[in-house]
Amino acid sequence: MYIVFFSTSDVFEAEERLNNSNVGCKVVPTPVTDKAYCGVCIKINDNKYKPILEGMEYSIVQ
Repeated sequence: MYIVFFSTSDVFEAEERLNNSNVGCKVVPTPVTDKAYCGVCIKINDNKYKPILEGMEYSIVQ
C-alpha cells in the first residue's frame, strides 16, 4: 500500500517516524496523477503505521 501526503516534508517526517519505530518503509514516486499530492510517497507493507503517523494528514492508496 502507499501512504500519500500533500507535501514532501510530510513524507520525510513520516519516513523518519516509521524508521524510528522499526516499521519498514520506502520513499517512492507517487502512483497517482492527482495534482493535489506531492511527487513522492511511502510504500509500506505493515499495518502498524496508524499510531505512528497520528496527527499527520495523509491518504492511503492500494
